[in-house]
Amino acid sequence: MSSPRPRLHFFRRARFRLTLYYTAIQLLFLVLLAIFLHYRSARSMITELEKFVRDDTSDLMAVVADQKDNWAEVQKKLDFESSGERYYKLSFRLLDLEGKVLALSRSFREAAPATRPISEEELHDALEGETRQEIVYLPEWPCPHLFVTRPWTDPKTRQVRYVVQTLAYLEPLEKLSRRLRRNLYSVIPLFVLISWFAGYALARKVLKPVGQISRTARQITSSSLDERLVRSKSGDEFDMLAGTLNDMIGRLEESFALTRQFAADAAHELRTPLTVLRGEAELALRSSPQDAEAYRDVLESNIREYDRMIHIITQLLLLAQADAGKMVVGREPVRLDELLTEVADTFQVLTDHAQLKLDVGAFPEVVVNGDRARLHELFANLLDNAVKYTPLGGRVSITCTRGPEDVRVAVADTGIGIPAEQQDKVFQRFYRVEGSRSRDTGGAGLGLSIARWIATAHGGRVELQSALGAGSTFTVVLPLPVGAESQVATEPARGPDGSAAAEVG
Repeated sequence: MSSPRPRLHFFRRARFRLTLYYTAIQLLFLVLLAIFLHYRSARSMITELEKFVRDDTSDLMAVVADQKDNWAEVQKKLDFESSGERYYKLSFRLLDLEGKVLALSRSFREAAPATRPISEEELHDALEGETRQEIVYLPEWPCPHLFVTRPWTDPKTRQVRYVVQTLAYLEPLEKLSRRLRRNLYSVIPLFVLISWFAGYALARKVLKPVGQISRTARQITSSSLDERLVRSKSGDEFDMLAGTLNDMIGRLEESFALTRQFAADAAHELRTPLTVLRGEAELALRSSPQDAEAYRDVLESNIREYDRMIHIITQLLLLAQADAGKMVVGREPVRLDELLTEVADTFQVLTDHAQLKLDVGAFPEVVVNGDRARLHELFANLLDNAVKYTPLGGRVSITCTRGPEDVRVAVADTGIGIPAEQQDKVFQRFYRVEGSRSRDTGGAGLGLSIARWIATAHGGRVELQSALGAGSTFTVVLPLPVGAESQVATEPARGPDGSAAAEVG
């Protein structure tokens, strides 16, 4: 499959995406800020215009009060005010309490729609002391007007005497608003461009450790797993990532080392019987064809070697399935005391043949949840291990102690013992204690590995106590099922000889 094009590869990089996200957020923020500023500035300008209209209306009504209903002079004053050069063009119309026009500006007269008579609703609101304002659009004017209707109250009598209508042209505000919009339209792209370059530089700086981690990790292969990523010691997420990857590489290094050792040990274990088979086959070829006894001896030896290889391969298959999680361990009530008695009976013959003494304690009635066949294999492996490495005249014992939450089964021997520095390694596959535990005993070095796996699969563990020359004690700790105190054994416990234990009562 061909690699993506370099141009498309750039767009898929995290640096580009982070820059794009950062710029998009900045753009959204700027747009929202521009909308807010435009809205607030428009409202502020309208508010200021309303104040200006209110002040000019107050000045006008002061003139009206001075003229004492001289409407001709008031009309001149209004025409003069509307003809001057002013930033805000204002027009006024003065009405009495019945809505009759008393005076109005010239520009007000030119605004035909605004010369309509005041409505009853507007007049009623004004007489009630309320001020009304609205935005009106006049056909001959490109911009709207602010139309304000307010009452004028006599300062002495505190009563409404006149109604004043003001028409304010909003073109200056529109110009300011357009200028503000043009400025915003100009500055937002500039800020977006600045944000893009700033975001790209920031993303490049932030993601720089990722590039270093990637380059270093790319150089680490199965033959250089001793290398580690350089940590910045900053405590940030990338430093934590480097630490996590270093831990993973360490586990991979350990796994590769175990795999290599496992492959070498397996090859060595299988090479020995194959070499024996080849040597015996060559010997048989050189022997006389009429020597049937010699051929029989060779075939019997071959069968023993075949059995040994089958046993090794079966154990390897079991461990491989356990590592892959494909080995299912059954869960059913198992009378542990009966199981231990059965295993002890089986090994009684082997210990007698090896001139060893087997001590079996009185087993308490214990029920555990587990796989009977696997538990049998667990204790058989431990007893087989004890028998193999205990010299003539030695002693092997098996005891069982029940606690409040677990049961402990100890298999002890008076054998050669295990040095302290090697006790953590005896559960490794194919491992044997140097100088003492050799393949002359017939084992493949897999029994303890299988025993530990079975105990772990049952929620327990295997503990080891040993001293060189003083023997070893392997203790299996298995959890008791919930409510085990209330369980009653259906059959009495039996001793090693098969007889029922005496009932106390």
